[in-house]
Amino acid sequence: MTRHRRSGFTLVELLMSMTIGMVVITAATSFSMSSWKTRRGWTVRESVDRNARFVGMSLARDAQETGVAIESTPTFGTIGSFGDTLSLISIPFTNVEAPVYPIYNDGDTLPNYPPGGNCGSTCIEFNQIGNTFMLRDGDFARVQIGTTRRLLYLTSVSASSGGRFRVYFLPAQRLIGRAAGLDSVLLTRSGTTIQKIKAVLYWRDAASNTIMRADQFTSAAIPIGRPIATGTVDFRTSILFTGNREAASYSGFDTDTLNDGNDIIGLRVRSRMKTEKADPAVNNGQPIYRWYDWRMAPRNLMYEKNR
Repeated sequence: MTRHRRSGFTLVELLMSMTIGMVVITAATSFSMSSWKTRRGWTVRESVDRNARFVGMSLARDAQETGVAIESTPTFGTIGSFGDTLSLISIPFTNVEAPVYPIYNDGDTLPNYPPGGNCGSTCIEFNQIGNTFMLRDGDFARVQIGTTRRLLYLTSVSASSGGRFRVYFLPAQRLIGRAAGLDSVLLTRSGTTIQKIKAVLYWRDAASNTIMRADQFTSAAIPIGRPIATGTVDFRTSILFTGNREAASYSGFDTDTLNDGNDIIGLRVRSRMKTEKADPAVNNGQPIYRWYDWRMAPRNLMYEKNR
């Protein structure tokens, strides 16, 4: 009997092969889709984390300069918190600390000048140091009158005669949340000084859900903000005090002596951020929201408390 060699597959073998192939393809497709969704979800979430990391790094950099060469007083802290706005001040260094200039003494026997400045209602004349001065238009400056401190925003700075210079300032009673101008303060003929201040502000622009940072200001002392993070739906600031206390702001005028400006040791910022664009494959197409919390204790403030 002649035997014929079988070629090809039987119907059963084909069905079994197709079934196994479909199982493998289905599993591979499911795994690929799952990996693809996971990857897209990670990418969406990373966009929020990336914004938050940038905010945290920016805050940390500015916070560590807070209080450099300027000690807080009960009524004039180097950290200011006002709801969704944070202000940080320090003395700038350009190779060396910003100079302190003494007021010009006209030689009168009275200890104080008449109300207002000594060259006009919003003008004060100071002595140069080394025949020069480093204050400029648009600078914030601290005027120290004995133990009293005032913040000035300089609108004009010009050389005067006899090795002196004049500063003109806004007639504002408060600037970036601190006492400003001369108001009822009388300038003393000796013991009054001026020094440049560096001010940095953070706040949330509600119209665009953007965190803004400003270290420059208009001639009217309005901050010139630059966006550092979008998708911010909530931004809250507060101040940390000695004794493990926290408050929305400091106050050196109330009966509570534990929330004064000189009790500040740090700051806290909480921010709720969301993805800028929704992805249909992630979170059912809805934006992802996340809370971030930063607590910072500038070494300068800690040093002052432990000195």
